[in-house]
Amino acid sequence: MTQMFTIPANTLLVFGLAIVLAVIGFVVYGFIKGWKNVIPDYDKKKDELTIDG
Repeated sequence: MTQMFTIPANTLLVFGLAIVLAVIGFVVYGFIKGWKNVIPDYDKKKDELTIDG
């Protein structure tokens, strides 16, 4: 059986680590800058209809 492709060693580790560091960085940035400035429309109620109702 021939393989189509192989993932080089530690590639998934590097991508996973990059995602984790990006999330941690975003959370730290949100606490430093203030969540109202990072995501300004998060707490506003939207009047549009969604699938949930």
